[in-house]
Amino acid sequence: MSNRSPGPDAAAGGSARPAREPWIIRTYAGFGDAAQANRRFHENLRQGQRGLSIAFDLPTQNGFDCDAPIARGEVGKAGVSICHWQDMDALLAGIDLGAINTSMTINATAPWLLALYLVVAERRGVAWDRLRGTTQNDLLKEYVARGTSIFQPEVSLRLSAELIRFCVEQVPNWNPINCCGYHYMESGAGPAEEIGYAFGNALMLLDALRPQLAPAAFEQTVRRISFFINSGIELVPEICKVRAYFKLWPELCAAEYGIADVAFRAGCQVRSLTLTEQQPELNIIRIAYEALPVVLSANARVNALQLPGFREARGLPDQAEQLLSLRTQQILMYETELARYGDIFEGSRVIEGLTQEIADRARTIAMELRQAGYKRAIEIIAGQLTRRLTERQAMLEAGEIIQVGVNAFSGEIGLVSGEPVYEDIGAQAAAESARIAELERWRAERDTAAVASAREKLERAGAAGDDIMPATLALARAGGTVGEWTQSLERSTRGRYVPPVLDSAGAVQLLRVPRARRPIRIALGKAGLDGHVNAVKLLAHACRQAGMEVIIAGFKQTAAQLVEVALQEDAQVLGVSSMAGAHMTIAAEIVQLLRQRNAEHVALIMGGIIPERDRAALAELGVKAVFTPRDSILHDVVSRVLAVAEPQEG
Repeated sequence: MSNRSPGPDAAAGGSARPAREPWIIRTYAGFGDAAQANRRFHENLRQGQRGLSIAFDLPTQNGFDCDAPIARGEVGKAGVSICHWQDMDALLAGIDLGAINTSMTINATAPWLLALYLVVAERRGVAWDRLRGTTQNDLLKEYVARGTSIFQPEVSLRLSAELIRFCVEQVPNWNPINCCGYHYMESGAGPAEEIGYAFGNALMLLDALRPQLAPAAFEQTVRRISFFINSGIELVPEICKVRAYFKLWPELCAAEYGIADVAFRAGCQVRSLTLTEQQPELNIIRIAYEALPVVLSANARVNALQLPGFREARGLPDQAEQLLSLRTQQILMYETELARYGDIFEGSRVIEGLTQEIADRARTIAMELRQAGYKRAIEIIAGQLTRRLTERQAMLEAGEIIQVGVNAFSGEIGLVSGEPVYEDIGAQAAAESARIAELERWRAERDTAAVASAREKLERAGAAGDDIMPATLALARAGGTVGEWTQSLERSTRGRYVPPVLDSAGAVQLLRVPRARRPIRIALGKAGLDGHVNAVKLLAHACRQAGMEVIIAGFKQTAAQLVEVALQEDAQVLGVSSMAGAHMTIAAEIVQLLRQRNAEHVALIMGGIIPERDRAALAELGVKAVFTPRDSILHDVVSRVLAVAEPQEG
């Protein structure tokens, strides 16, 4: 098949494109309220996107309504705010649910968001068997790499398995889970570890489901398991990793369950960890290179691909960045003509040898996790990822890994000026207030008795260990909200999961950092609902190796909770990470609380995705130092922390 350039008609949504495109082009999108995100969806579809990939904001992912105190400053920031079925209906306005393929990056609240999607389909008269898409529904990686877990591990395993079973029985063309390797690689895993962790998780889920299903239903379940993988910059190992994914999964299904010819099905996003704040223009090249490994092999090509914005290290992508990501895929799909050829690596001794090596190691890892069980697997993976992360950082700082613009060939290029366009802080606050007012109106106008009845049924199902999906659907139809669904399950299970403060990972690589001249106590924590903890882990280990006493103030904390820990522990420095765009709100609250407690001697430092324009505003508030992805050399970061902390001793 020859993939010719589709021409201007196709760019505007016309039909001049190949009869069979080799993969689904997606763009990960969602921000603000449902109406704003819907406009972005329609624009991306008009520009040639073929499937939706919905980003939900952190309150939605963590099971909070938009008026929850801990959600303040984060509503609609890193994704779209969705509480009830009418939000979902507005999000998908003008989109044919029977024709579109919709991927939802949602995990702990996956049963709820899928229920809202199904209710909207019902109201539009679209039969569930016409729906095609994916709920990510993978909690294992949330505990160790991404942080949006809500329930206890055994409860999460149960809910994930229930959603898989429900979809196989009721929504047969829906992918009920994406077992994710992606996030492990973002947190330091190598190719074999990425595959092994993802497949170990899939095996544990299938083992949990097997006793509940008849043989035919179980076979169908095995065939519906899908994956979400990463693609990095190291071309040859990444090509072999993708081929190992495709090779090993059918082998495992045949060997462990006696089910032959299972297709490995996967979506992919390229590696965000490689994208730098320095010389952001280079990320355009990195993204294009990283897209190659997952589409080059005819026998190992992903089903769907999405590419990030090239200024991701500075903020969420604007429309222009998303359009560039679309065009990058379109050039790859239509102009390179790669789909004309068979498997170009078949018979290569280098490729096939490394593929087998990765597959063998991944099989061992998967079986070890399966033997350990779900809860113990979380501990194993967390420790291994921390070690790998610190090892990579040490190699980067020693120059053993070259990252252009970071530890070599530095200096600005100057082709790209400025940063992504950010909404005014006042406008963001007004939008959040309007969103909360809409939710209040919704609660006032719905049938409260129907909501109460559905919640009671959900709590009974949760407590008894029964299937929660019938009650979840009843609550969605009645007009319940994501916060109410979550609270009902919290009450009927074992409450919210509190992650370990920080895995010790005693064998971590030693980092080259300066030593403190005097005793220093530093409290580190995550404010708000963002759960990415890699930077906090690295800084904690670096500060310990510098001789500081490190207190972990907790993750997903309010400003008041972080201040309380800092004061109780008599810390001289409070370090707060925020990746979801709420840094100005958080900083203002912490500074005010420190002032109220006569504790202005505690130096506040902040890190995260913080636009350059906000540095001066944070300094004016009283923040002593600001760190962003640009500050990637821990020796320099620790030096700046010491410069802030040591004068406090004098």
